[in-house]
Amino acid sequence: MRSVKAIFIKQVKDMAKNLSVLIMFVIVPFIAFVMTEFIARGNNDIPDSMFVITMSSIFVGTLVQPACTIIAEDREKKSLRFLIIAGVKPLAYLLGIGGATFTVSIFSSLALGYIGGFSQDEFMTFMAVRKASLEFYTHSK
Repeated sequence: MRSVKAIFIKQVKDMAKNLSVLIMFVIVPFIAFVMTEFIARGNNDIPDSMFVITMSSIFVGTLVQPACTIIAEDREKKSLRFLIIAGVKPLAYLLGIGGATFTVSIFSSLALGYIGGFSQDEFMTFMAVRKASLEFYTHSK
């Protein structure tokens, strides 16, 4: 369990330094915000949550890439080899990476829920559908 926590902390710090990975979590809520404010709010025919729901489906599809990018960077920097030598199990490594990616994606999801103006019940449904979509996407690959 300590190795999962250590890898989680390492990945959160690495994600904060890696602009390309961090942008993946910031750009989707930003685009949803811009499109909602400038297109949906001024048009009575478009629901305010339309762009949030559209961008969140795109966001779910892109959540696998940050984990792949993290693993590839660890291989390139040879830190993955160091972790194996240190006795970190593959499951602990993947749980640490997945936990870091999931934690950062929660903040993006909260931002999307706020932008969409969901009520508490609507937000819980939004998160449940998002979670189910992510599970479907990761198991279909």
